[in-house]
Amino acid sequence: MFEFIRKHQRIVLAMLIILVVPSFVFFGVADYQSFVSNDVKLAAIRDTNITQEQFNQSWRARLDQMRMESGANFDVSKVDTPANRQAWLNQLIDTQVLQQEMIDGHFNATDNMVRNAIGSNPQFHENGVYSPQKYNEFLAANGIKDIEYEAYVRQNLAFAHVLEPIAQSVSVPGKTLELLQLAMVQERTVSLKEFEASTFLQDVTVTDEDIKQWYEKNSKTLEVPRYVDVQYIILNQDAALKSVPEVSEADIESYYKSNIGKYTKQERREVNHIQVMIPASADAAAEAEILKKAQDVAAQAKADPAKFSALAKQYSDDVGTKNLDGSLGLLAKGDIPVLDEAIFSLTQPGVTDPVKVGNSYHIIQVVKIDEGAVQPLSAIKNDVLEEIRLQLASEKFAELATGLTQQVNDDRSSLQGVVDSLQLELKTVNGVARDQLLTDKQVSDNAASASADAKYFESPRVREVLFSDEVLKQKLNSGVIEISPSELLVVRVAQEVPATIPALDTVKTEVEAILKNEKALEQAKLAGEEELKMLQENGVATSTGFGPETVISRMMSNQLPQTMLNTIMAAPTDKLPSFVGTTTPNGYVIAQVEKVSEGNPEMKMLFTQFLQPGLESGVALEVAKGVTNVLRANHEVQVFPDAEKVIVGE
Repeated sequence: MFEFIRKHQRIVLAMLIILVVPSFVFFGVADYQSFVSNDVKLAAIRDTNITQEQFNQSWRARLDQMRMESGANFDVSKVDTPANRQAWLNQLIDTQVLQQEMIDGHFNATDNMVRNAIGSNPQFHENGVYSPQKYNEFLAANGIKDIEYEAYVRQNLAFAHVLEPIAQSVSVPGKTLELLQLAMVQERTVSLKEFEASTFLQDVTVTDEDIKQWYEKNSKTLEVPRYVDVQYIILNQDAALKSVPEVSEADIESYYKSNIGKYTKQERREVNHIQVMIPASADAAAEAEILKKAQDVAAQAKADPAKFSALAKQYSDDVGTKNLDGSLGLLAKGDIPVLDEAIFSLTQPGVTDPVKVGNSYHIIQVVKIDEGAVQPLSAIKNDVLEEIRLQLASEKFAELATGLTQQVNDDRSSLQGVVDSLQLELKTVNGVARDQLLTDKQVSDNAASASADAKYFESPRVREVLFSDEVLKQKLNSGVIEISPSELLVVRVAQEVPATIPALDTVKTEVEAILKNEKALEQAKLAGEEELKMLQENGVATSTGFGPETVISRMMSNQLPQTMLNTIMAAPTDKLPSFVGTTTPNGYVIAQVEKVSEGNPEMKMLFTQFLQPGLESGVALEVAKGVTNVLRANHEVQVFPDAEKVIVGE
């Protein structure tokens, strides 16, 4: 619910932060002020250059920052794209333009403004109050000096002075907001009728000529992306176990005897008790009376053990157990040490004489004895052997991990030496692309996607390593990748396979299926449009098959595809019911709009509280972007041809 709010508010706020308050990957303000180099120039702002080296450095820092924020799920292939590199270069240019404007216009921030900005930053607070210790910890963690960070804050504040007054002066007309609110909160009651393409598939036929023509026109869509075949070593418990030497019979017996307690089932007894307290003020005569009472109760219990529960309720001073038959539960030696002697003095179930413990007498009833026993080695030999092997494997893992790390660092030209030295298995898989694992159909055999080790190559972090310059271009072994504390991975590119378009004969079945689906979609659309026309002319009485009513709005879309939602919300409502249709990925859908309401107060409140500020920020953002574009022209921004090469990743 309210997906629109969650999605669009994040987008608007993120864009506003990027443009109105320029974002820095912090590597020293001086680096932003020294964009002068003999390196390849990507852009120039008057006499200041942004070079390829500086772009690469800042972009890597940004990726590292996102990697830290996202953790193991960070997929660099989804982020390091031409569109994002273009946006980053634009941001660097805009930052430099705004910095130059800041200098030309003598924008500055006072020491007091800097102190207030740092003091109001929540990450430096403890219990809601500024903490110098938190601030110093932040500086130490990032390896920066306080004077550097203060300069960074001062520059950000000065930047804000360039655009912030313009952004804050922007307002959206009240009438516009009113109309937007009406459009967003309006609710429509609809029912849907679906024409699924799958129902038309059986009537679809395609010819070889159809397949050939489709392939000639669309073969690029079947392209198998560039991928690598991979050699790799996994060091985990299984690998360590293979290196464990054979365990002798003598070692098994010795381990069994040394750990006999692990294989001994301890005797346990189900125990009830009656506790008779001795008051602190009792003299010898009074205590004798209490003992006599306890002995009488014990005698009754011995005479008829079935009465123990009733006797506990009547005589026990232990309020925690008297209404639970006096139960202490199933006890082993040591569970209640002061009662051990009494509990384990009986050789069979029964009742003891009163036993004095501290300031009370206890009458013990042993209800059941669960005898202890030692499991014979012959019955558990395999389990003992497995325990020994696992312990040896743990020690061996530590030894192999040290050797693996050392040897991989010493020689990165091959994995064979590591395999030979440490007696580990060299494995191979095929079809690891930068952003996916290819299927066995795409790579013929030994596909990583079908491997028992697929989980390792599904990790974005592992694929990032495989497509790094060192591993892919320089053909070096990777370093040791810690998948988990007990799983280490080293990878090497065995072969890089360029992107290819498969021959028609290898994908003919796939093309035929695509063509059939396309034709089925066309038939579903035709059938839907034909019925839509009839409904629009004659009304609902001539048609059946509509689903149950549901209420939708732009703020509560019920997971409808965006095109369908837009079509329904744009449907005419002067005469109801009205009918509209839209194509979907699975066919065609007709929507019957049955009722329209102007939204409830809760929706209007949500619009005012959440969406309206975002819309106003969006307008401010567009104005700020326009001002920045004007400033770009004023500061003679040039973008050189080499920038395009960097953006596309050449």
